[in-house]
Amino acid sequence: MQMTRTRLLILLLVLLPWLFAGAAADGLFESETLVADEGSETRNAALSKMLADVLVRVSGNPKIGAQASAAEILQAAPTLVQQYRYRTVPGDADVVRHLWARFDRTAVQRMMRERNLPIWTQRPRVLMWVATERAGRRDMLNFDTVAAARDAALQRAQQRGMPLQLPLMDLQDQAALQPADIWSDYAAALDRASARYPHDLVVTGRLQAMAGDTWRGSWALRGAEQDFQTAAQALPDALASAVDQIQDLLAARRAPGAIAGAPRGTRVRFSAVQDLAAYGRLVDLIEGMPPVAGLALRHVEGDRYTFELQLRGDDQTLRRALDDAPRLRAEPGLSGPLPSEVDYHYRLLH
Repeated sequence: MQMTRTRLLILLLVLLPWLFAGAAADGLFESETLVADEGSETRNAALSKMLADVLVRVSGNPKIGAQASAAEILQAAPTLVQQYRYRTVPGDADVVRHLWARFDRTAVQRMMRERNLPIWTQRPRVLMWVATERAGRRDMLNFDTVAAARDAALQRAQQRGMPLQLPLMDLQDQAALQPADIWSDYAAALDRASARYPHDLVVTGRLQAMAGDTWRGSWALRGAEQDFQTAAQALPDALASAVDQIQDLLAARRAPGAIAGAPRGTRVRFSAVQDLAAYGRLVDLIEGMPPVAGLALRHVEGDRYTFELQLRGDDQTLRRALDDAPRLRAEPGLSGPLPSEVDYHYRLLH
């Protein structure tokens, strides 16, 4: 007897956590890119680029490739390949050639640990619900009817190593969740609708139509108590941008920092870090300070982020750099004595 579509969907939903669990870990260490030819020089250059993508996914840090310790790993890319193959597809004038490779998970992680780089392979499964508003009409976004937007979200999620679940928007979903529930953040309806999908975190998006068929987004990470915005842009770009910001927020809160056993650095707590944009400005500011050789996020509590900084100089050099920063203000007595694990406390100015 043929299995009905409903039973098949239910079976897939039940099996998805196990199917994905095995594929996700290995998938973090796979990459593919376009190449001009199959020569060894072209291949080795491509492998370094592909390994850089892998390091971004494994660490959760989109800027990791700029670190000197990561550059040493990228140079060894050809020796870290476990398997590679080419595939070709017809192009406008000639065939288009792709190189796919899987890197040795154990070897890559060992080199990252030896260089005190973060490894973040246990990713929360993200379920995304999106509602749209155009000319006063609100609708749930059915990803199956907007293939370009669906593919953009899934492709960016794969690039960032995010286990992303998009809802089916079948009759069951349509009965369980209405656009008004997304706009009002109606928890009971969101919980009921989400229960059928394997997930650890629910993200809701409210997209408003703007001029030129662009969409401005307001997003919320339920359970992480974090909101963010995406600028007006085409629908596929809006969803890809949301995936990037979600993963950056999750990495900031959940990705491990420097490995255990490394010498303790100087710990600085920064308050008034109110959103993802502020967090990005703060990280750029810290990384640009000459005394700072590296940083790792150690703790998040509300709008307070505690970083451990590895220094090229001494603490006094760091203090001068922090005091001279135009967007920072020292506040050692903001909430009483500093916790024993924090060396300095600064407020981020907006």
